[in-house]
Amino acid sequence: MKKIKTIMAIAMVSTMVVGTLSGCGSKTSDKASTAVDSTKPVSIAFWEQDDASAQKILDKLIIDFHTANPNITVKRTHYETEDLRKNFTTASLGTTGPDIVLSPNDNLGVFVPGSLVQPVDTIVGADFMKTLDQKSLEAGKFTGKQYMLPDRNGNEVLVSYNKKLVTTPPKTFEELEAMGLQLKKDGKVEYGLVFNEVEPFFAVGFLGAFGGKVFDDVNSASPKPTLNTPAVTQWMTFMKKIHTEGLIPKESDATIADNLFKGGKAAFIINGPWGFADYTKAGIDFGIMSIPTINGKSPAPYSAVKGYTVSAGVKDVNKVAAVKKFLMFVNSKDAQLKMVVAHQQIPTNNEAIKDAKITGNPLIVGQKDQLSKAIPMPVITQMRAIWDAVKPVQQDVLSGKTKPEDAGAIMQKKAEDGIKALGL
Repeated sequence: MKKIKTIMAIAMVSTMVVGTLSGCGSKTSDKASTAVDSTKPVSIAFWEQDDASAQKILDKLIIDFHTANPNITVKRTHYETEDLRKNFTTASLGTTGPDIVLSPNDNLGVFVPGSLVQPVDTIVGADFMKTLDQKSLEAGKFTGKQYMLPDRNGNEVLVSYNKKLVTTPPKTFEELEAMGLQLKKDGKVEYGLVFNEVEPFFAVGFLGAFGGKVFDDVNSASPKPTLNTPAVTQWMTFMKKIHTEGLIPKESDATIADNLFKGGKAAFIINGPWGFADYTKAGIDFGIMSIPTINGKSPAPYSAVKGYTVSAGVKDVNKVAAVKKFLMFVNSKDAQLKMVVAHQQIPTNNEAIKDAKITGNPLIVGQKDQLSKAIPMPVITQMRAIWDAVKPVQQDVLSGKTKPEDAGAIMQKKAEDGIKALGL
């Protein structure tokens, strides 16, 4: 388990009666419409799973929130993906859990069935919901209810390349492979390509290039895993090949991959837009492109939204009013545009989407091709079992403990057992 990094941003922010809040929703659907004590101190526990550069901006936003309104305490705590999910589930059994969580929308498949979160639209109100992109909002729903307030749209992985090393970007993966290995042979890089080899999210897109998918039908009442297939064998064979030939490192997590690319020691990296700010800060002149075709077929990485959910334990009217005010603040046009600087994804505030900072940003506009080839990540509880099944087997294939041709059957068994353990 990765070390948990906790950062506290304390602010005293005054809560007002909801009827006085700008952009508030209709009284009939607004949980905070009940009169609240405008002087009573309220504490908000805010957990997030975001990049380091985004965390810094979140802290600045919290300070701005404090400056504008002096009476609510906001404590921000950072967790990595798995730690956030597990700790939220555990903390919900007591009184130490968060009031607000910022994370990817696939967590809804765990948060909602676990009764960890509550619908968010009834908190911020119908009028405020209209200020956000409707397509993004759909990705924040589970069983037809709005449990997440997305603040960015995309969250896909794509290829970034070092222009100093790659003057003409490859059109196929075979070209990328040859180029990367040649650069390595010439001593110009340590690795041609890097990515997080621990989390299957970064590599599962390759499965699409071999015609595979992880479920038979994600929209059915009981979707079945489809991992014991020739496509998975081809995927794992491909992964083992680029690992054995040295195109990618023998071991690499997100930090190792980022450091290699930022240090000019890798020509290509498969990562999300959230890494762009760090590459720029490191002085890397980079370009972006879709993950190139393999044998003429495009990989299909997952796309998603990331956003805010509210704990089911938030019931006190003063806490609800404070949570509403915070959510409206961090999802305003100005706040989302500040966050874009870090995550470099399409915002969800309608006015922010139309801003020149977005329409004139080549790193955002340049993502459209990859997004057109991406697949929306399944927001179903069973997806948790898929990740838990693929992750250890992928690592065993790369380490040589498991043969690629055996990987699919092992993944399938683990996924089926995981789904049964979830009671589905």
